[in-house]
Amino acid sequence: MSTQAPRIKVWDSFIRLYHWVMVGLVGALWWSGDNGEMSLHLNFAIALAALLIVRIGWGFFGSKNTRFVYFVRSPAKIPAHLHALFTRRYRNSDTHSAAGGWAVLALLLILVLQILTGLFSSDGILFSGPLSQYASSDRVDLATDWHKTQFDVVLALIGIHVAAVILYRWFGVPLLGAMISGYRNSKAQQPDLKPGWQAMLLTVAVWFILYLLLT
Repeated sequence: MSTQAPRIKVWDSFIRLYHWVMVGLVGALWWSGDNGEMSLHLNFAIALAALLIVRIGWGFFGSKNTRFVYFVRSPAKIPAHLHALFTRRYRNSDTHSAAGGWAVLALLLILVLQILTGLFSSDGILFSGPLSQYASSDRVDLATDWHKTQFDVVLALIGIHVAAVILYRWFGVPLLGAMISGYRNSKAQQPDLKPGWQAMLLTVAVWFILYLLLT
């Protein structure tokens, strides 16, 4: 008799769309910034800002297992989680792991900081962030320096994230498939998922407001 855990849906459609659109937008921001396409860079940043705002809101009012209070656990639980992973005793739950929850928070935080510093940044020649006119030159210079330096942190966190996905797969815990299909094998109870289209529509509305305000 098979002992494989049943297949349940753990990620709603918005969380999956958020994940992959965020990957695309970060790549687009990297390319546009490096190539001096600052008009495109701003447009990509506005889209990412809208996505982040709604994701943070979804972390309070969205599907139960995507709420911060549900998946952010005490850091003291991370060693036990990693021990279970490395000894191949870890079993999928209906949300992020103890380590994964903090990784989600770290990436959200650094991306929010990247957006905020970008709004006040200026190269002093061709481009100024839409809010740079409201800050002193010293603060604009500081925001610009932070914006450039922080992107290395963004890349480092993304690298750690990719490495973690590979590591989990090595120890028999596939993560990538669930972020595509929404389903994973788990003995956890089926979580209560909200319709992702609600958050998608809200993202479009937030993007439209930000676009009017910042361009």
